[in-house]
Amino acid sequence: MDKLYTKDTTYRELSKESYDINEKIDQVAIEYSNGERVKFKVLAFRQNKFNGLKMAALSPMKKDGEVNTDELYMVYAGTEPTADFGADIFEDTKIGLAKFGGGLQFPTTRTQQQLYGNVDKKVIGSNEKFSDFSRYFITDSISQSKESFIFTESVIKKQKPKHVYGAGHSLGGGLAMLNGVMHNFDGVRVFSAPNTFDLLPKEVKESYKAEKYDGKFFNYLHRSDLIGNHDLFAERIGLQVYAEDVENNGLLGTLNPISGHSITTFNFNGDSVRIKMNMEEMKRIADKLINAVDFVDDAIKKLEDYMDETEKIARRIEQKYIDKIDSGNYKYIKPIDISDHMQEISVSRKYKFYNEEYFDSALNELHNFKNKTTVFAQQLMYAGYKMESRDKELGELYRIFEE
Repeated sequence: MDKLYTKDTTYRELSKESYDINEKIDQVAIEYSNGERVKFKVLAFRQNKFNGLKMAALSPMKKDGEVNTDELYMVYAGTEPTADFGADIFEDTKIGLAKFGGGLQFPTTRTQQQLYGNVDKKVIGSNEKFSDFSRYFITDSISQSKESFIFTESVIKKQKPKHVYGAGHSLGGGLAMLNGVMHNFDGVRVFSAPNTFDLLPKEVKESYKAEKYDGKFFNYLHRSDLIGNHDLFAERIGLQVYAEDVENNGLLGTLNPISGHSITTFNFNGDSVRIKMNMEEMKRIADKLINAVDFVDDAIKKLEDYMDETEKIARRIEQKYIDKIDSGNYKYIKPIDISDHMQEISVSRKYKFYNEEYFDSALNELHNFKNKTTVFAQQLMYAGYKMESRDKELGELYRIFEE
């Protein structure tokens, strides 16, 4: 089968498992659309009953039981309103108010590293003595985002994987995106995640480059989910991908602003999330692409104008000195000498004071880019028309059977 990290099913199922996994579970199994089951070994687990954090680190297992330690999947549980005295709700509030301060504060203290970076410590807040309660909650209280950062770092240092991937739903998805940036994950795919950009440290936000993450960090959303859709007045982490809309039955479903928030509302085509197809948007994108290649024409024209103008100026300079020589004031210089000198100082042949090979290569690349972009835009538009036509045909066919 294809690599596990390329399949949305991997991330969806691990995100679902993050809610149910506990300190006693050492394996989970995922079934793919082709019927194949893959087991994952739980290499680390952390639950903090004071702040509500719940997360795990897993690696896929081969059929012979050997663990593939090259790949590590960090998964983070989402909001469970009734768990840990509603601690997740406080963390959700911190995300919503992150614009006004909070988030990851650096540097991490030695005490924090000792308390929360201990990979062997699975549960915090279970049968703790009062002194422990004081240490974890009163003396050195910590947010889920900060503890997840510390624990993730410790797990990666211990396991030393070649590749790290992140998964999660809702709050867990936001933590996966956050840690993906902080620890440079190879890939992150989450579902209905809030925007945790403002939880990043100031220096990280200032140096953030969207192009580094948009091709490998994906947040699957529904239009009917206010939590995932709101950018919280900050730049987004990764790429937002809209999934096929859920059906809202009845008035309550229509009025519910988070009806598409649940991880169970995502439909799949094989092992991939079924993406929302907006025909009008596809046509608008195609039009923008066609209009956008106008700058290529401008660049081509400027290059060609520069080449023509350079030759014209060179000819004028040559003619100027030939005219002076023809006047008879220069006894030992002949017109042919001027032409020969012009040949010597030019880059490639007479009158060309630029590298013709480089310029021709640049022009060819610009022409190819324009042609490929134009063809792609036309294909995209054609695909939109075909899918729209197909939808109408299926609609007519459905009405026939309905009658």
